[in-house]
Amino acid sequence: METLVIGWDAATSRHLSQFDLPFWESLSENGRLLPEHPFDEAGYISSANAWTTISTGAPFSEHGMLGFVYGPYSDHPLSGPIRSLATQTWLPPLVRRILIGRVLGALGAGTKGEKGDKVDSTNIPYKRFWEYIDGDGLVYGLPLTYPIRETNGVVVSGIPAPKFEEASNPVVYPERLEETVYDGDDAGYYVEQESPVNDPSVQERPYCDRHLRRMEANAEKYVELYEKLSPERDLEVGFLMFRGLDDIMHATEDTSIIRDAYELVDRLTGDVVDAIDPDTTLVLSDHGMRPASDYRPDKDMRMDHDTTQGVWGATEPFELERHVDVTPAILDRLQVDCDVPEKRDSTDTVTSDLENEVIHERLEDLGYA
Repeated sequence: METLVIGWDAATSRHLSQFDLPFWESLSENGRLLPEHPFDEAGYISSANAWTTISTGAPFSEHGMLGFVYGPYSDHPLSGPIRSLATQTWLPPLVRRILIGRVLGALGAGTKGEKGDKVDSTNIPYKRFWEYIDGDGLVYGLPLTYPIRETNGVVVSGIPAPKFEEASNPVVYPERLEETVYDGDDAGYYVEQESPVNDPSVQERPYCDRHLRRMEANAEKYVELYEKLSPERDLEVGFLMFRGLDDIMHATEDTSIIRDAYELVDRLTGDVVDAIDPDTTLVLSDHGMRPASDYRPDKDMRMDHDTTQGVWGATEPFELERHVDVTPAILDRLQVDCDVPEKRDSTDTVTSDLENEVIHERLEDLGYA
């Protein structure tokens, strides 16, 4: 494999020097990774927005994925003033968050802003980075990849795909690999346990331990897929998501739990890299985390997204600054000469009505809806 990208969802700049992280410390290149304006100054971004920009190279103004609940976004006469107001640092962070995440979404999303109508992969008109290459990608857990499009390589759906047994569409492409991916209780991103975010009486440690086991199982599954497929496919680029950091930090501020999560993700990343031995490794996060506002009324989140604390680290120079830089930098590393972003042919999309009720339950469990 030429380039392996590993997502440490919500990995935070200020945390990385606090814990013993041998793999991260071994990366010779690193820096902060920020979203585009106005999300950088507004102080909040959704993973749906961030990972779409990261994986397509398209800015928000083009791809329109504001969040998992509101979108696809279309412009509104008040969007300019709202974006400007959301960047005013004299406003409390919670107010700026509501302006950019809720008010802008409700005004710009049209019927998709109604509760229960969710965005999905069919709302993203642009190619993802692996779709530009001649070889195949091995992509595991990238948000907004369900329902899965016919593509070059292997894709395992990420949030907010339904659970395997509840899906009306394949959650893995090619579909024949579903049994390989979901042959155990810990496959996929979803943890079947009540979250402290929704129920403050739930103990934090057991919930977070489930996410730790889930990340470990997914790392093992990714390596298993690579070893199964590499003899028959040209797996040129890979992506593996560790999203448990995000879920854990939403649910706890316990330093010992957070340390365990970072140290596990660091060890698992090293294990995956050792097993696959890519020419180049890139680790990145979509945002960081900060203590949540005491005045946030909708969820009992311990920590919330922080746009100033996203990170990247790599074995080779990537010179990343913004989310929109990532896909062009990956393609440059792979010596792919093309214009980014590029719209895909609409005929290559697998479409059907999504299980809105099921997906809404998944998003509620994760604190998004």
